[in-house]
Amino acid sequence: MTCSGCGFEAPADFAFCPKCGGRLATAKAPPPPPSSPTAAPDSDRRPVTVLFADLVGFTALSEGLDAEDVRAIQADLFREMSASIERYEGFVEKFVGDAVMAVFGAPRAHEDDPERGLRAALLMRERVGALNRRWERRVGRPLALHIGVNTGPVVAGRIGVTADAAYAVTGDTVNTASLLQSASPSGVILIVDATYQLTHLAFAFAPREEVPLKGKSEPVGVHRLLGPLAAPRSARGLEGLGLAAPLVGRERELRRMEAAFDDMRAGRAQVLSLIGEPGAGKSRLQREFFARLETAGRLE
Repeated sequence: MTCSGCGFEAPADFAFCPKCGGRLATAKAPPPPPSSPTAAPDSDRRPVTVLFADLVGFTALSEGLDAEDVRAIQADLFREMSASIERYEGFVEKFVGDAVMAVFGAPRAHEDDPERGLRAALLMRERVGALNRRWERRVGRPLALHIGVNTGPVVAGRIGVTADAAYAVTGDTVNTASLLQSASPSGVILIVDATYQLTHLAFAFAPREEVPLKGKSEPVGVHRLLGPLAAPRSARGLEGLGLAAPLVGRERELRRMEAAFDDMRAGRAQVLSLIGEPGAGKSRLQREFFARLETAGRLE
């Protein structure tokens, strides 16, 4: 089958594209009998990262402004939020009032969707600065966001049977992200333990806190996102566990890569293709190659 998202030729028994993660088209099932419940054949369970963000004190702000000004602020806000989400290839599920809900991992999945969600959240917070420069004098106070991010399983797909049915994700993961956003102080990005475990090698966080969330029977462990690390560590392999091991069995490949580098330095253009099955060690070999060049002072 050919993926409609990226054009990759996938095996016929694959449900998702192995290149971009999009759901592959399959033959449509016959409609259910009129007496049976409505089916949702395009729905699937998948892990995603959900982001909720809204403007602090929007209701009070609206009371003191003309309706046209409120509409203009909303348009500016949604434009900045959408740009931040699209920058990291997230999906804007909906805008409600002054709030946005975004999903990273559906309908298109990436290996690093939790990280993409946090980078989008940080970019949103940064872009509110541009919004402030345009509106603070008229509004009379600085604008700020509060943001909640959660990672977990959802059911994703189109809700309804009409041709224009909306794509949406549902589940407790969504509800918890919304509750986190409501509990977040002004200018703060709150995430749960699940998101922290998937991103703590790339970002800095404040110490863990236990926060009661409305409707939750027990307090939820949350972390405040501070910003990206200056030197992020890899989340893959032993490095993700804080361990290290020497690379063995790849000396021949390393010599060929170094020879190509020397030929390039001598003025002869080179092209290297590094091909292997997933998990065979392509990324590790590439890191080892550049580490050797750096240690030998050949990258100066």
